[in-house]
Amino acid sequence: MEAKVQAVLDAEPGSAPERAPGTFPSRWFAVGDPQCSLERLARVLCEAGLLGDHGALREDVGLVSLGDHFDYGDDRAVAAREGLRVLRWLTGHPPWQVRVLLGNHDAARVQEFAGVSDARFEEAFAAARGLDGDPAAAARHREAFPKLPVWNLVARDYSSFTSEQRALVRELLLAGRYALGLAAALPDGTPALLTHAGVTRRELRLLGLDAATRDAAAVARALQAALSAAVEAVRDDWRAGGEAPLRLAPLHHAGDAEREGGGLLYHRPSNSERSRDGWSWDEGRPRRFDPRTLPLGLAQVAGHTGHHKCLKELGAWATEEARAVPRGGLRTLASDGQSARYELGLHPPQGSEATLYLADAELSRAEVWPVPLLALGGVP
Repeated sequence: MEAKVQAVLDAEPGSAPERAPGTFPSRWFAVGDPQCSLERLARVLCEAGLLGDHGALREDVGLVSLGDHFDYGDDRAVAAREGLRVLRWLTGHPPWQVRVLLGNHDAARVQEFAGVSDARFEEAFAAARGLDGDPAAAARHREAFPKLPVWNLVARDYSSFTSEQRALVRELLLAGRYALGLAAALPDGTPALLTHAGVTRRELRLLGLDAATRDAAAVARALQAALSAAVEAVRDDWRAGGEAPLRLAPLHHAGDAEREGGGLLYHRPSNSERSRDGWSWDEGRPRRFDPRTLPLGLAQVAGHTGHHKCLKELGAWATEEARAVPRGGLRTLASDGQSARYELGLHPPQGSEATLYLADAELSRAEVWPVPLLALGGVP
């Protein structure tokens, strides 16, 4: 095991071995939110038997990263370095073997921080670090840094930002290596939609799709068309060295100096009967969604929300068994449109229920070892 992990750490980006003629991955897995060190990710994959001997995935293995490769832990310098290493190692594999979804931490590099220098970010971070939410202090930070997002995003959520990360995300977007959505199959053959944070009827409406659709491939195509159009709109500017932000509205809204963003890459499932604070339920840019608005009959896989946050947000919808575990790996959120049920493990879709499998295993802090990965039946 140690030799395989060390080979990953020593591998040069893009050094994955050539595929033998006629071979394709026969085993596919999804990993949620690899916000951790490259060594940690390598150990997770090695424990699952997915690493080869040359610092890359085995030739018969395909992997989907569900998005978010930056920002974790308390050491900003380590997180900044390791986020780059993880994303470069993943995308050093060819597209037929590794697919990468765009998460909010990835998108922020080319949205909230599109034109921000490292020096300016460090100034904003130093000014924001001591703030505790006092309105007057927050207003002063907003006045001093009008082109940056609200202070708490600078001080906490995106605290390991660097312009080198932004350059890498741009490069990968221009090369078509990021996706907003993918169609896949579950091990039993059930079609599934893979996104970073899940799709509700709101997103279907904005994509011009029928709210009753169960066609995962159609939703994935529509999401990808939206991302492609957004990238094309900034392609010339980026190639010329410009700082235009990637715009995904109205599906996803970036944060700004006045308020945090919301929508497709930000929203989390929550029990609306437990909490209805106004701004996070704003239909135009929601930070939370009611799982009863998940499309019925559509199976989905997402990352973005770990078990401890689900317990906080879903309240009584979590089973007793789920509430007994502080942090967990693979989980199922299901709804019949009238109620919702959140439980540990993967449970097959029941009739016309909406099913969202949550695969963010909180890799940097996982307490269960080996860390479970979500098996897929295939990715076209």
